[in-house]
Amino acid sequence: NPNTTRFGIEFSIVQGPPKNYVYQTWFNFTTSANGTDPFGDSLLSFTRAVDEAILQIAEGSSANLTTRLKDFPKVPPALASDQVVSGLGAMFFFCSMMVIFICVLNQIVMEKELHLRHSMQMMGLKTIVYWVSWWLSNAVLVLISAVVICGFGIAFGFSVFKYTNFGVLVITFFLFGLAMVTMAFWITTMVKASRTAILIGIFLFIIGLLFESMVFSNPFVGYIWYDEGTSVAGKYCLMFIPFFNFGKIFLDMSLFSAGRFDLLTATYIKGPGFHWNDLYNKIPTSFTPTYDTYKTRHPDVPAPIQSWYFLLMNIGVFAILTLYFDQVVADDYGNKRHPLFFLDPSFYGLNIRKKLSTHEWIAAQQTNKAKRDAYMAKMGKDRSDLPVEDEDDEDVRAERELALDSKFDTAARICNLQKVFRESSFRKSPLDKIAVKDLCLTLQEGKLLALLGQNGAGKSTTMNMLSGLTQSTGGDATFYGLSMNSEMGEIRSMMGVCPQHDILFDDLTAEEHIKLYAGLKNVPKKEIPRLTEERLKAVRLWNVKDKLSHTYSGGMKRRLSMVISTLGDPKIIFLDEPTTGMDPTNRRHVWSFIEKFKQGRIIILTTHSMEEADILGDRICVMAHGRLRAIGNSIHLKNKFGAGYRISLMTDPANTEYVKSQIESRVPGCVLKDDSAGALLYQFPPTSMSSIPALVKWLESVDGGTSSAVRPVGGSAQGSNANSGRNTPIHLSASEGHISSVTRGQVGPVSSNEPLVHGYGISQTSLEEVFLKLIRDANPDGYQGYEVKKGKRATDEKPDSDATLRNRGTGGQ
Repeated sequence: NPNTTRFGIEFSIVQGPPKNYVYQTWFNFTTSANGTDPFGDSLLSFTRAVDEAILQIAEGSSANLTTRLKDFPKVPPALASDQVVSGLGAMFFFCSMMVIFICVLNQIVMEKELHLRHSMQMMGLKTIVYWVSWWLSNAVLVLISAVVICGFGIAFGFSVFKYTNFGVLVITFFLFGLAMVTMAFWITTMVKASRTAILIGIFLFIIGLLFESMVFSNPFVGYIWYDEGTSVAGKYCLMFIPFFNFGKIFLDMSLFSAGRFDLLTATYIKGPGFHWNDLYNKIPTSFTPTYDTYKTRHPDVPAPIQSWYFLLMNIGVFAILTLYFDQVVADDYGNKRHPLFFLDPSFYGLNIRKKLSTHEWIAAQQTNKAKRDAYMAKMGKDRSDLPVEDEDDEDVRAERELALDSKFDTAARICNLQKVFRESSFRKSPLDKIAVKDLCLTLQEGKLLALLGQNGAGKSTTMNMLSGLTQSTGGDATFYGLSMNSEMGEIRSMMGVCPQHDILFDDLTAEEHIKLYAGLKNVPKKEIPRLTEERLKAVRLWNVKDKLSHTYSGGMKRRLSMVISTLGDPKIIFLDEPTTGMDPTNRRHVWSFIEKFKQGRIIILTTHSMEEADILGDRICVMAHGRLRAIGNSIHLKNKFGAGYRISLMTDPANTEYVKSQIESRVPGCVLKDDSAGALLYQFPPTSMSSIPALVKWLESVDGGTSSAVRPVGGSAQGSNANSGRNTPIHLSASEGHISSVTRGQVGPVSSNEPLVHGYGISQTSLEEVFLKLIRDANPDGYQGYEVKKGKRATDEKPDSDATLRNRGTGGQ
């Protein structure tokens, strides 16, 4: 048979007097064939034999010991629940607060994911107020949970709850819950997706569950951390884990309150209970295990109050980490502060820097621009050796000069604004993308500036920088003397923003949204009901004010977002595509509201609707490749970049050649754009403006008879330039001229009783065509059309959408 070791003995003999014989028996406690049952005959017989041998050596005479077996005492069923609660209570009650922990993780990250927090910050919400509001609301929830847990524990008669001071219990659960909530705050600063946040929460839940069940289920393992053999550094590292501190104090309370079963007397010994004074006393050695061979070395277990102190420390440390990481970890828009931002006095509201005059501020921006230009030239990012201003249109150059003129008084000034999206977060690269380059603009009160540009032109990036959503790479802007880079907090107090995508709370109504954002804007309480009714009626949402926002259509959500941006009487309003998804009727109501609301305010609007820009824009800017390409009112842009006027008319096919010859003789330089079955479309260059009245006169008197007056809608053909920035088409009706008939192709009237011209219309070049021309000029090698609001691809041959052909027979003018 193979040699098998069944038992091992370790002796430790202490020389006397008296002489002590101490030994430990080692054996296999397994399910294998050679395993030894510790309560079986083999171990008992072996132990008896060793004891008899020791007695014989010590006394010099033989010894005979009698042994017998007895069943292990069983805990009475009535006390089993107390044993479970005292042993596993730390694990079970840990779960109750972890539910709140996971919910907080999900809710805060969800707000970040849906940009709800950014929306409130742009409306003036301060970071510290945001976190304090979350902390207070969850503190109430944790307090209610703590009271309910303790109440149910007492109701079910658990000794840990019955014989522990109620205040101690509530404060313990309350501090643990707050520590876990604050820890959740810290984690949310580093997580951007709600799904990731939930996974992290579940992971920590499982880790904590295992920790509580394995470590704090009995004092032998729970107090081993305080034995002299435990690393001090490791022990204090554990103090930064909230559920470690909770498990320790819960173990303390359960030892005092739950009592224990005495195996020798087979009786239940009631615990002394845990009172308020016990918080300040160390755990007695009678309640602590020993970890040495002689059962004399007890761990130095600190007073239970220390767990409270460490939980308070956890709350403070995680709160500081939350505020710090919230500033230095980049958000979805790339915003972050320097890691040493707390050394800047301006962070604490102490503005010790000298306030620059307008002249000094402009000089500083110009100096910074020169440095950027030198670097960009070195990296090969410029498309030519010329400075940007030398490539610009003359109007853009004039606007730049105004923005850089310190003597020019304006409500807002944008100077050399630039945004570069880095390929790498750690170094600059030739692959960096310039989204906005050296933008210079001036903004006046009571004027609406419309920003146009194809997707990726930089208009939304510009809006995000000006509204503080994204940090600029270079340049600055001032609003009423306040710097965008250093005084955005003050600017936000006078700013309203309607973002490109609706940022609304699904579980709030329209009225509740107004109350929330009005509160952020410090609107007096007594004014809120009147303001709510006035604004919601203006955009036709009053009838649905009590419905949750997630039930609204896309257009209704846009109207609510637009109204929110006007709360608090803002001096600066940013409207990023505010009427997207609205039907024509509601869009007109919103336009009317904006037109009235802009008085005394600066409004910047981006849109893809040329009609919207034409109607609302006092000045229109067209951007391409991050640069300003054109600026001016609608009429100015049409006259400068448009192809002049267009005339469309209807005639009989037999008279086409005659009509064409008459038009071309009266308007030199006109271009025939379309000739289809008697439908003629002519383009008149701006140089032919003086010839249009003669043409209109001929059209009104083609029969050589009486001449009717030209009846334009919105002004004469010649005087339409005076229309203040609006594109109002000119509609004219033809007189009933009669002509004689000739053979087809003959240059001359055909004899007939039919009128020569059945109807005609004149219109100026549309803003859409101006926009497309500027985009083509900015993309000479890669222009492939542009997707306009109507859903059709615009081309150079497309007839003007505003050119209206009025038929005389219908009497429409």
